[in-house]
Amino acid sequence: MAATCEAREDDILSRDLQKRYNGLLMIRTKAIKGKGAWYWSHLEPILFQNQETTSKALKLRCGLCNALFSASNPSRTASEHLKRGICPNFNSTEANSNGTTLPKFKFRKHTKKDLPGGGLGLTSLALIPAPCSVAFQPNSPTAPQLSQTQIETAFNLLAEWFYESCGYVSLSTVNHPKFRAFLHHLGIPPVKPSAILGRNLDIKYVEARLQFEDKIQDAMFFQLSTSGWKRETVSNNFADDMDALVKVVVNLPNGSSLFRRVFPLGASNPSPDYIREVLCTLVTEVSGGNVYRCAGIVADAGNVNCRALRELELHHTWMVNLTCQSKALQLLLKDFFKHLPLFALTASLCHKFVQVFIFKSHNCNDINICLNSQQSLSLEQTAAAISAIENVAQFSGALDQAFTGKTISSDPINKEISDAIQAPKFWEDLDAVMSLTKLLKGLVREIEEDRPCLGQCLPLWEEVKNRIRAWCNNFAVEEKAVMELVNRRFSKNYHQAWAASYILDPLNLVEDNSGRYLPPFKFLTPEQDKDAVKVITRLTHNENAHIALMELMKWRTEGLDPVYARAVQAKERDQVSGKMKVANPCGSRLVWETYLREFQVLRKVAARLVFLQASTSGLKWKQSFSSWFSSSRPSSNAIDKIQKILFVSLHKRLEKEEFPEEIEKDSMLYNCKTEDIYPTVV
Repeated sequence: MAATCEAREDDILSRDLQKRYNGLLMIRTKAIKGKGAWYWSHLEPILFQNQETTSKALKLRCGLCNALFSASNPSRTASEHLKRGICPNFNSTEANSNGTTLPKFKFRKHTKKDLPGGGLGLTSLALIPAPCSVAFQPNSPTAPQLSQTQIETAFNLLAEWFYESCGYVSLSTVNHPKFRAFLHHLGIPPVKPSAILGRNLDIKYVEARLQFEDKIQDAMFFQLSTSGWKRETVSNNFADDMDALVKVVVNLPNGSSLFRRVFPLGASNPSPDYIREVLCTLVTEVSGGNVYRCAGIVADAGNVNCRALRELELHHTWMVNLTCQSKALQLLLKDFFKHLPLFALTASLCHKFVQVFIFKSHNCNDINICLNSQQSLSLEQTAAAISAIENVAQFSGALDQAFTGKTISSDPINKEISDAIQAPKFWEDLDAVMSLTKLLKGLVREIEEDRPCLGQCLPLWEEVKNRIRAWCNNFAVEEKAVMELVNRRFSKNYHQAWAASYILDPLNLVEDNSGRYLPPFKFLTPEQDKDAVKVITRLTHNENAHIALMELMKWRTEGLDPVYARAVQAKERDQVSGKMKVANPCGSRLVWETYLREFQVLRKVAARLVFLQASTSGLKWKQSFSSWFSSSRPSSNAIDKIQKILFVSLHKRLEKEEFPEEIEKDSMLYNCKTEDIYPTVV
């Protein structure tokens, strides 16, 4: 009987102890969220078990030094251990960095009533085994002691990580309490801003600039790539008057790219004169005064930009200035939404769907949650139109349940939408619009990934036309109106150098019946044939123009040795994308520079033409880059530091070609097995 009573008493004590433990956990959780005492961020309740007696006790552990205390009076423990400086790792000034004064506590003994009951869904016991002789550990091991050299090395590595991760890791992270505690645990003192933005940054910037200049000097010529000339609609997370940023990258003949700089546009879109002036300055800066080394410029498409590029090319006859082809296809999609009734009416009706579901919520929670309530649609804004269409297509199965009975007759707009839902033609039109939208968006992604050269522009647009003709046939859409828009956009982006590079690029050589590889003149229109002659003549000195034309005739009739042609055109499967790609992307230029030496004049023109890229750099930007230039209106000194950080970061990342999306990288991490993330320590 005595043993039974004793066991029952132990069970009651254990339950009471667990209840008090859960109560303290609840108090600590609320305090960490800002609804309780400050000291709970440093004190943690634990269930302590003696290994020999198996008795249990509730303790408080200091998270800074691992010392153990009685849990009867947490506020007194905090006052005596933390505020009086007994804890070797507690900094009262740091704990009160917000300028507030630590509260004064009245000491009283806590009872059961002070502790809320109930479980938190956590582990029933948090047991820490310890020797019976240990009640608490006031003198736990402190942080490791590092030498000054080790600390400086750590600061240097930390600074490099911030530079290379800028835009993805906030510089304010160095002041985060948890990050500072982590550094302290490693024996590293707090990081001052000067360690990131001071002398270390200047040294890294000088090193990167020297590497940049060395690579520019080693290159025979280069191409300037600029993007961001037109202000885009910004996210709601940033100020509406945020300055647009122009990003400048230098493309080299060996296929690599170098980051040069960014600069804000100001409050409005720039004029052609301003763009031309900026581009002239950039060409002079990068070339070191020898502007002839600039083979051309590629920039975002746009009427203002095209005019500036044309005017600049008239004054610099050795340049070939192009508009970005990925941007051109995006504008083509915009043309469809703007001028084709099929696209305009479908987008308008889908927008009405969005408005009804968001603002009237007809018992369709899935749609109501997933559609963007902040979205405003204008047929001028292609992205918004596409988003509305994609949302309606995604939730098409639930739409039938949203408009029934009284709902239909209560509102004319609802009646219109209900009629559309029940009409097969609407769903056929929606399918057609979605199909062509996906087609063009897919082509844009391919251009951004593959970054085609100038000689691929004509085949690219021929593929676009063929696919759109097939789309018209599949969906019974009248071809004439659609192809008029395609041809008009093609004409706006066409450059005479497309034809010249197309016939000079060995990638495009065609094998004839005799086994020779000849340039594809037969695929050019008569006007394009003349354009090729005009460009080649313009890009040579006047006294050598007739020699270039004679060499062009020889190239036209003789072509390239089959061995070299096959070597240039050889393809291999890309391990990442799985697509077949050219094995040697620089082969076209190298053949002209090293093998075709009998073409003394034409080879120089060809080498400059075939390497030119037809799209702006695939440089990906985080919006935090833009925010640095926006609402705070930084001083000239701050802008100088920002430019240096961007230069150091993007120079290194372009060099390593590290531009995958961070979301994709995170997804890969989350999909890893546990042992991949936390490797076993042997």
